[in-house]
Amino acid sequence: MEARIELLSADSPLIDTVIGWHWHEWSNKNDDADLVVWRARLCSRTNHDRVPFTLIGHLGTEPVGCVSVTDDDVDDRFADRGPRLSGMLVIGPARNLGVGRALLRATEVRARAIGATELWLHTGEAEQFYERCDWSYLVRKEHVGDDAVMRREL
Repeated sequence: MEARIELLSADSPLIDTVIGWHWHEWSNKNDDADLVVWRARLCSRTNHDRVPFTLIGHLGTEPVGCVSVTDDDVDDRFADRGPRLSGMLVIGPARNLGVGRALLRATEVRARAIGATELWLHTGEAEQFYERCDWSYLVRKEHVGDDAVMRREL
């Protein structure tokens, strides 16, 4: 089954689904673990014609993954670069089925269409996935608490 990708709208019922995924994955790692703040941040990332925007991946009718392209998830080492990927996630049962790659391809196409020439990200756990998807390292992860910084020219 091929992944179907769509833009997330601020009034979509999938907002709660994405918030739940993000909360489960990252709330214990962030100081700003406030659901109201997280909802407002996600809703602000739902533009259809500019950054920030969010894409949702589906298998059949089920939502199974998401990614946002933002201008606010900054890595201080490269604060003047962007836009950046944020909140990339594919739920467990849908992993290794091509959803992550489909989300990245759709993200790259949409970002290019609105004028971006590159995308950036920082990740503590998924650098090998991004490397397999032709992203380049700028900073490799050296210690457990570090993030790798990667970019993709569009």
